[in-house]
Amino acid sequence: MSTKALHELDSHEGQLVSRLLDLPHKILSHDDLEGLQQLILYELAHDKSFGFKKASYLIDNPEFNCLKGVAGYDRDECSIAGTNPWENPRGFIDNMSQAKFHQHVASFLNHSLCKAQDKDPEADAIKALSDNLGMQNSSFITWRMRHGNHGILLFEESALAHHRNPELLHHFVALLSLC
Repeated sequence: MSTKALHELDSHEGQLVSRLLDLPHKILSHDDLEGLQQLILYELAHDKSFGFKKASYLIDNPEFNCLKGVAGYDRDECSIAGTNPWENPRGFIDNMSQAKFHQHVASFLNHSLCKAQDKDPEADAIKALSDNLGMQNSSFITWRMRHGNHGILLFEESALAHHRNPELLHHFVALLSLC
């Protein structure tokens, strides 16, 4: 995967990068906030970012043979359109915690998809996971995390997907691991 220089980004990509570059500081400022992953998933998923219809964040821990859902986002269940969730992060997290899709993802617990800590989950296993979570025609990104864990982001793309640069998502998805 080649990396674009910042000056090569179009205006939408530039605005997206600018907004997402603030997230590490926001994460550090709110590191004691339970449910911060929901807020970061929202920041990656909403229409002004990558424009997902649905997104699920899960952590796979092969050492303990555990796959745990962490946060879910469904654009149709998100009622904060036009507001800044960082003005009242606790209220946002409380609101999103009531969303059925988030509750479904957060309650998900299964066996690890990884055969070993140094192996990424297989695409067929992730497809089955996506079906299990009720997601259709989803795409995914996996990344290595600390302690031998693997992050999994499943997402359904919306009509806005043509605005999204998949390379940028690959760079910013690791922010979920900081929470």
